[in-house]
Amino acid sequence: MKLSIIVPVYKVRRYLQRCIESILQQTYTDYELILVDDGSPDSCGAICDRYAQECDKVRVIHKKNGGLSSARNAGIAAARGEYITFVDGDDAVASGTYYYNMRILQSNPDVDILEYPVHKYYESPRSSIVSFAPEKVSGNEAVFADWVKRKGYEHCFAWNKIYRADLFMFVRYPEGEVFEDTLVTPMLIESSNTVYYSDAGFYYYYDNEDGICNRHSFGSYFYLYRNLAALHEKCAAIPELHEEANRILLRCIDNLTDLCRCSDCEKDKLKEAVELVKERRINIGTLYKIEFSLKQKIKYTTFALFGAGIHCRLLALFHKKLN
Repeated sequence: MKLSIIVPVYKVRRYLQRCIESILQQTYTDYELILVDDGSPDSCGAICDRYAQECDKVRVIHKKNGGLSSARNAGIAAARGEYITFVDGDDAVASGTYYYNMRILQSNPDVDILEYPVHKYYESPRSSIVSFAPEKVSGNEAVFADWVKRKGYEHCFAWNKIYRADLFMFVRYPEGEVFEDTLVTPMLIESSNTVYYSDAGFYYYYDNEDGICNRHSFGSYFYLYRNLAALHEKCAAIPELHEEANRILLRCIDNLTDLCRCSDCEKDKLKEAVELVKERRINIGTLYKIEFSLKQKIKYTTFALFGAGIHCRLLALFHKKLN
């Protein structure tokens, strides 16, 4: 079979049928659907078993709860397909998405990752679309540089991509963390020689109030911040990516502000977060050349003038978090 579709399942009873049906109704048929019941305490496990009994394309893994990364890793280990893709249990995939995109992959067997459009917050007042003009990018260094320049780090999602399965030979999602895709997706991009950006299909990301992205905590912001800081360090070492590295650094400073504001702030980890960027700088002249609003430029001025250390101290005094 060509495609393994991995769906982590945990506390998504209200949405799971919608997700599974959107996959089973695809016109592309050369796939297996792996439902990973991550110890869900509701009726999700029974729903998964019912679909497995009714459709021979469906396999179910029941496991002890270990989090989203653990569930994805279990699916990867069990996958038999030449390609792997992910769908979260509270989301859905538009009709025809796999048919058209697998045709592209069959016509371009050198492609390691294909990324297709996302309708974010589908059927929500804050809905937006991430879309692409069809384009194939080849060459290991060119793939990573192009991904950074097109701000791929803003849509690092594990889903809405189809991966050659052997990319995961030595790669797994970090267990016990959230925003794990902001760490793993850049790694996969770096190890790819060819990426295809597709305009076919849609991944429907729903605005689930219980979802990870809507549960903001110090821990979740910390992992997001740490992964972004690592990406900045990598880009800063590549001359052609210096401009984008500056943008990523300013996003790090924004995330540091979020860390300071968290009510469940952990002071030791906050100090660790400060250490990651306190030696990193951006020239004030460079800051004012970046295409930001004046309000944004003023916001970053203390960082540009005095560096992250003093900027963070000012944040700490304001939020009374760092002593």
